[in-house]
This record gives sequence, C-alpha cells and structure tokens, in this order.
Amino acid sequence: MAKKPTIKYEDILLELITLRETDYDAFMDRLYDALAGEFRSIAHDKSPVPEKREAIWTMIKYFETKEQYEKCADLKKLVEEIKEKP
Repeated sequence: MAKKPTIKYEDILLELITLRETDYDAFMDRLYDALAGEFRSIAHDKSPVPEKREAIWTMIKYFETKEQYEKCADLKKLVEEIKEKP
C-alpha cells in the first residue's frame, strides 16, 4: 500500500496565495480542506484568537452563500474549539 505524500505547510501557503489571486472559489475550497484535514492544528497556533475567528467566520459566510452547509457546520465547530489562552 502506497503511503500518502506529506504536504508541507509552505506548499499549502504558496498554493493558497496563487489560488486567492486566480480562483477565489478554489481558494476557499482548498483552505477549507486544509483546515478540516491535515492542517486543522493551525487553528490552535499562537496567532491572535480574534483574527482566527474572524477569518473562519468569513469562510462560513462564503460557504453559506454557496449553500454548502456541511462545511459551515464543520467550521462553526472549529470556531468553538478556538479559545483565548490566559
């Protein structure tokens, strides 16, 4: 059985930067895939919590307009996981 190749954080960032400029729908889908999958832990990094929550809510609003409610539900769970650290 072949092992799935490891995707590097830098590769995802480069892909997202390119997609954001060329294909916003693909950008949002890829960003969702990353946050729902291999890079979910990034939501728990040291970045400011309000900024992360705002970014995820932007995604939720986007997917609501596309009527992709399953993604909205997953992202709302992610927002709830992100907490302020004392």
